[in-house]
Amino acid sequence: MDKPENYYTILGVPIDADNDTIKRAYRQLARRYHPDLAGPTGALDMKRINRAYSVLSDPEKRVSYDTIIAGSIDLRRFVRPQPRAHTFNPVEDVEFEGLQVFSSRGPLRAGPLIHSQLGVTTTLSSAHTGQGLLIAAGSLDGKGKLWHVHEGQATIATTFEAEPSLTVESLRELRFSEGGTLLAGWGRLHLHVWDALNGERLWHHGLQQRAVSAHFSLDMTLQASPNGHVHMALPLLPSDGRAPNAWGVRGTDVITHNLHMSPTSLAEPLTCIEEGIDNRRFWAIRMRALAHDSRTLVTLSCAQVPQETQQMIVVRRWDLTARTRMRGQSRPQITASILVGPCDQCQPPYAITSDAGLLAFATNSEKILLCDTITGTYSEIASGSMGGNAHLAISPDGQWLAVAREDSEINEGVIDLWSITTNQLLQKLYHPWQISALHFANKQLIVALTDGTIQVWA
Repeated sequence: MDKPENYYTILGVPIDADNDTIKRAYRQLARRYHPDLAGPTGALDMKRINRAYSVLSDPEKRVSYDTIIAGSIDLRRFVRPQPRAHTFNPVEDVEFEGLQVFSSRGPLRAGPLIHSQLGVTTTLSSAHTGQGLLIAAGSLDGKGKLWHVHEGQATIATTFEAEPSLTVESLRELRFSEGGTLLAGWGRLHLHVWDALNGERLWHHGLQQRAVSAHFSLDMTLQASPNGHVHMALPLLPSDGRAPNAWGVRGTDVITHNLHMSPTSLAEPLTCIEEGIDNRRFWAIRMRALAHDSRTLVTLSCAQVPQETQQMIVVRRWDLTARTRMRGQSRPQITASILVGPCDQCQPPYAITSDAGLLAFATNSEKILLCDTITGTYSEIASGSMGGNAHLAISPDGQWLAVAREDSEINEGVIDLWSITTNQLLQKLYHPWQISALHFANKQLIVALTDGTIQVWA
């Protein structure tokens, strides 16, 4: 097994160093390696220094870390001095406040830091309320927390969790209703809705009968009034019970549920068929997204199309309010269809604006494709290779793209902030730990790290 990094060596302090010695060493190294002073070449060293300091400066994290490395370093030879109360030095402490996260020059500055105590955060969401910004975070074990952020301070609002009697699964997506009174969440097996004011679970629904391949192959939106409605875009459930389950990837059921009705009584779906069920040509929907007003559906498919020898990426925008001329019945219509490129170049992560107007996804050619589903066009950003733990987020106005590439130690914990309109790199944001989730709240970027902290950039 690989040995953990020796944080004492990184800071250049003995194992029995007291808090003041650790802090003094950190300040000296920060003056030398911070990118504002050392340039971009100091970024990797500064990330290691920040990671070491974030552990050794925290008594609980330091004890846990010492336990991990006890097998390679004999800690019994040392006696740890008792921590002493720190005396605030306005010159030194203000200079180094918040240095564990840092950035190049750009539009964002480090804001509130939330210690979630959730473990690994897998998804983030937000809503603007009368009390300020409401942030929700979900975790690997199906639990979550909400915080109010007002005037730079974050206070815990409530907690929520998936139905404990069901198979435990992680929460991979969260969505607020407008105003933040309802919260929806899901993984691959179940959908959930909570009262965001008190964390009470209002509804859950199983997905075992549908061909759910991943959390991004379905979507949900919420309306708090009247009565509370859930809108869902789910893999097609064939009316013939003998049909193969895999047929679900050829179409989408858009379903509305009133939260005051029986939990099992779902309305008849609006069905959006991408390809005829009986057609032998290959077609598989990879991603579904509903606009926040539930009037538009966007799908990303991998398909065999005419005149193409390879399977191709097809992005479609559906108008869910369209009606037939004769009877005035709802009949979803395709308003835009974009043939993007070979299917083997398309890969997660995916990100889309709340109006479903702009979709971003990674390719294996070290680029990010941006599809404008309204005009039916697309553009590219030369992001570099992405890696398996990459994350994307688009600002609601479609102006900024945040990219956490996670393809190497150099890029671990680094976010590239791009201008979509000018195709220029605006800023780099550095964090001491790997990034587990990204989310934009207007022009504020919310970042979850694998050590359980959530950093707000504003």
